[in-house]
Amino acid sequence: MGKDLDDAVLAATSNMLDAQAGLSQTLRLSFSCKDLPNLDTFTRTDGMAILYEKRGRGWNMVGNTEVIMDNLSPEWVKFFEVPYKFEEQQVFKVAVHDIDDFDNLRNFEQNKMVGEVEFMLHEVVTAKDQILSKNLVPSKK
Repeated sequence: MGKDLDDAVLAATSNMLDAQAGLSQTLRLSFSCKDLPNLDTFTRTDGMAILYEKRGRGWNMVGNTEVIMDNLSPEWVKFFEVPYKFEEQQVFKVAVHDIDDFDNLRNFEQNKMVGEVEFMLHEVVTAKDQILSKNLVPSKK
């Protein structure tokens, strides 16, 4: 998997909501991928995206999307409302997993990691049409 991957993650915002004192706004982040590698044997990848926010030296899970079955170009319906703080650098990470254990979605050892990508929230806000496209970094496993 040393080639340049086309499996891009798109992070997009919808209209900005709830302006608070001019220094913070709530954004709705949604995600999609295209051309994911097929990690399943008899079907296609069953993708789920997990959003993390960097806090200090660690990553805190914000939440996860629904699983989209048998699709190499998923567009997840679930969105995440996050505060956009104009005066702070906010770092997020999206990890995409191929789900195999549907009874325990957060059993990450049983669900294959497709890849992940880090981004700064201001990159999404300042991107054309507020849509940021970045390539997933494949899992090293």
